[in-house]
Amino acid sequence: MIKGLFLTSLLCSFITLAYAEDEVADHQEPLWSPSVGDSWTYKVSVEVAKSTTLPPGIPGQKIEELEGKVRATYEQTAVYHGFLPLSEGGPKAHAFYFSNGEQLEEIQYMLIEKNAVKALGSKQEGKNPKRVISLSKPIPIIDYGWKGGEAFPVVMDQSIGGKKMRMTRWFRAIGWEDLETKAGNFKALHIQVTGMNGGLELKRGYWFAPGTGFIKEDKKYYLGDKMIMNQSRELIKIGNQQPAQ
Repeated sequence: MIKGLFLTSLLCSFITLAYAEDEVADHQEPLWSPSVGDSWTYKVSVEVAKSTTLPPGIPGQKIEELEGKVRATYEQTAVYHGFLPLSEGGPKAHAFYFSNGEQLEEIQYMLIEKNAVKALGSKQEGKNPKRVISLSKPIPIIDYGWKGGEAFPVVMDQSIGGKKMRMTRWFRAIGWEDLETKAGNFKALHIQVTGMNGGLELKRGYWFAPGTGFIKEDKKYYLGDKMIMNQSRELIKIGNQQPAQ
């Protein structure tokens, strides 16, 4: 279970637009307009208990032993591949390919609208590819109308191997914040998400900058009162690399 947690991330980052909050609320431009080949490189840091086995073979991965835990750091790149079907004959969505070095690890599918970004599904790749995990309906993860303070539950059904699994997540919009990263400075909307993954409690925060995408993410998993994994991801580079044909 733990290894699978490392290979999934939602949601995933991305030209600097600085808005005052009123300007954000009254925007005229689309929330996000990625072009095929746009890429975002992140620095990823993962901390786990020493008894936990970290995924091997990640290019450039640095592993440090800390007091009672182990930390792994490496770079991950997301590339936008366009509006593609989730499966043969299936619905289409905006597809982002996440790779560690040359190894494709995950495909994340989203619907990008003028005023919102919605999650639609994902597919684990890597050495042991899995079937597409699709949601029963698109789930809003960013909305231009959120100013901070909004909180609401989201109930979603995932289809995994033909079987449905129901999950509930609590979303809370914290508000607009200024972030400084190696990729630049951004005004980003901070969202927090809590819920359960099987027997594990999830606490996740992510920051989205209009016109650029997901800038930063913090994800923690708990088993009871014990935190068993702490993963962070921060944007360090924006570029363009055309997908292989």
